[in-house]
Amino acid sequence: MRLLVSDHPFVDGNKRTALRTVVVFYILNRYTFEYGDEIRALLHRFATGETTVDVDTAVIYFRACARRN
Repeated sequence: MRLLVSDHPFVDGNKRTALRTVVVFYILNRYTFEYGDEIRALLHRFATGETTVDVDTAVIYFRACARRN
């Protein structure tokens, strides 16, 4: 997710593409990724200043959003 958002591979839609990629990744690994509004802030921080994102906090958030199917 971080690389798709921070490296800006597309002219538009980097954050949406990154989020959908993560959701599909979780589905392929038999998880559901149930995220809330907080994901927008995380995506924005990845896009504007990825070094300001605390990786440990992001990992905790992603684990909290993951539900085993």
